[in-house]
Amino acid sequence: MIVVPSIDISEGKVVKRIRGKRGSGLILGNPLDIAYRIYSDGYNYVHIVDLDAAEGVGSNEDIIRNIVKIGFDNVEVGGGIRDLNKAKRLISYGISFLVVSTIIFTDKTLFDQIIKEVGRDKIISSLDYCNNIIYIKGWKEKSISLNEGIDTIKDTYGTIFTNICNEGTKSGIDKTLGKYILDLHNMKGYAGGIGNIKDLTDLKELGFDFAIVGMSFYSGILRGIKYV
Repeated sequence: MIVVPSIDISEGKVVKRIRGKRGSGLILGNPLDIAYRIYSDGYNYVHIVDLDAAEGVGSNEDIIRNIVKIGFDNVEVGGGIRDLNKAKRLISYGISFLVVSTIIFTDKTLFDQIIKEVGRDKIISSLDYCNNIIYIKGWKEKSISLNEGIDTIKDTYGTIFTNICNEGTKSGIDKTLGKYILDLHNMKGYAGGIGNIKDLTDLKELGFDFAIVGMSFYSGILRGIKYV
């Protein structure tokens, strides 16, 4: 299983929020500097979230475009991808995968159009959930149940389960997801609450292909670990 550092960007800085709350957690600094350090540490896969775009309050697209130039093998980007032009523009920068969430549940026609235009192999669906309910629009609004959401994303290249109840807390993973994994035949990722090596090995045993680490990475607990 691949370990993927996250680079969450807000107002031009890398941050790590707790449960998505603005102003909580860590302010880590310049995104390009941090991305270069991650690359120098030997990581070849990063997960970038434009938090401002996700919340509809701004954009950090120029920064993301420059991170792509560093040379990572895979860069996946999420946050506010809610129109076709933006999706095509991001792909033109050399981004490997687009992480799409809100429009899956608010505009299935647009979601299908993006898949058709940019290619299914470029789309990773994100299920951002807490207590079995999916949240959208930067985790501000409730959508459908996680059980219902699973049926909408089975044919995308990959799926990320983000347990927002635990995001940024290092308090552990959601082991109940094992019941969904066997039904998904795409790449499967997990984020939210990963705090130690045991959490990573448990995710591997559940059947996940990659784990996105944030708070535990930047606090030094899991920094340097690339595979389990």
